[in-house]
Amino acid sequence: MRILKQSALAAVLACVGAAAQAGACGYAYCWGAVTIGPGGAWGYAVGQANEQTAVNMAAQGCQYNCTDTYTFANACAASAVGNNGYVGWGEAQSRWDAEALAMGYCAQGSGGCGIQVWACSQ
Repeated sequence: MRILKQSALAAVLACVGAAAQAGACGYAYCWGAVTIGPGGAWGYAVGQANEQTAVNMAAQGCQYNCTDTYTFANACAASAVGNNGYVGWGEAQSRWDAEALAMGYCAQGSGGCGIQVWACSQ
């Protein structure tokens, strides 16, 4: 399984102002994951204590063999898939911004993009 991780800078920015407090899920880092696979398969997990648990939960929620997983903490993430199978991922502080980023990245490699899955970890 390929796991695409957020950059260290994004992790720092997501936690600014909340370093001393627990996240909305009760942990300092509320981990989530979105995963996609062939034939439109998808899964997601939110509010997990660690990254690996989020990955495992997302995989369990996938209807088929999901092969691409994106993890995130204290944020929202989305994947958009184009008509040629090209995938765009987005991460932001809101669902709408994450979806807009995913659609923008997808459009760079494909037409007919649509959101396949989104989730917010906090």
